[in-house]
Amino acid sequence: MSPTTGSARAGPSAETKRDGEYRIRGYEAGDRDGLLALDRTVWGRQRGREWFEWKYVENPYVDHVPIFVAERDGEIVGARPFLVLPLRGPDASGVAFQPADTMVHPDHRRQGVFTNMTTAALSYYADADGGPDLYFNFPNEASRPGYEKLGWRDAGRRTTFYRVQKPSTLVGTRFSEVGESVARLTTPVARRYYRNRDRAARTDRQFVVHRHRTLPVDRLAALYERSIPDRLHAHRDAAFYRWRLGSPLWGRLTYVVENDEGPLAALVARTRTTEDGIAVTQFVEIAPLTGGDEWLAGVARLFDAALEEHADSDIVAVSGSGVPREFLTERGFLADDERPLSLLTRSRVTIVSRPVTEDGPREFGGLPLDERESWYVSFLERDTT
Repeated sequence: MSPTTGSARAGPSAETKRDGEYRIRGYEAGDRDGLLALDRTVWGRQRGREWFEWKYVENPYVDHVPIFVAERDGEIVGARPFLVLPLRGPDASGVAFQPADTMVHPDHRRQGVFTNMTTAALSYYADADGGPDLYFNFPNEASRPGYEKLGWRDAGRRTTFYRVQKPSTLVGTRFSEVGESVARLTTPVARRYYRNRDRAARTDRQFVVHRHRTLPVDRLAALYERSIPDRLHAHRDAAFYRWRLGSPLWGRLTYVVENDEGPLAALVARTRTTEDGIAVTQFVEIAPLTGGDEWLAGVARLFDAALEEHADSDIVAVSGSGVPREFLTERGFLADDERPLSLLTRSRVTIVSRPVTEDGPREFGGLPLDERESWYVSFLERDTT
């Protein structure tokens, strides 16, 4: 599980395959700008070179750029990237490849491009040195059937919790249904509501909270090692935190809470403004990932500090893994598996998984791949930017 270092990297050394008018091949150094242009067309967002380098070129767990592309007449019209993560289970550690940022140009859909890129990647990595131990990802409703045809299996839906702090800002965006559903809470009313919830939920324990603008990767790694989940999850160490939380799209603050014995827990909050103009804060990491009553009391103090500092964010999001549901609902977070957020089918996340070969073992580290309880899923396990 040691990170791989390197500077400029090429893509998979796969042989070029042709399917009619399309050429399927591994990433080449000159492909970046074409991939970013395709990203703008498919996803309607602005991603730059720094983001691409961080996510795919500088990944420390793979020695190449793990992207397959589809080309027609010299133009990139499809891409099959993978986000590579170190994986840890109760009895084994390895590397997982997560299909991410899948793209097919609108003019080239329903031509088999998605399937041909994915099967080319599966075929190559089945025999390649340094390939994955398994695949897992979180496809949307449109693409999930395509993965299932290629051997992926459903491992259950995951729950994300959202605290909608400024309901009125959501109306007219892709979150309109939520904004309209909670529109009775105008922003001033919502602020009073959350102040009252926060006051009622605030812990009376005496803790000291330290705030860090620079990510304290060694501290986070040490806290993670204190209580490791007995489920499949991304292995954390200083190198992982430095890379995975290094996205140029987010600003970050880390809070570390101490009791009489020293550091107890940490929370990393990151914030960005979406293409819709919504200020989103994610409580992206809590370390250790799990714990007992003292840990939860410390986490409560971290939430007090982080929610107070991020009161101006439109939405605060927290993964459903780790802290109890009632802890989050007490602080005004809404689950996306209940109304009104369940109206937003786009917000629901389903994990699917696949062994390296379709007839390979559907377990890793002593856990079945296609059972919900086998997985610990935070924002760091998901293909979040």
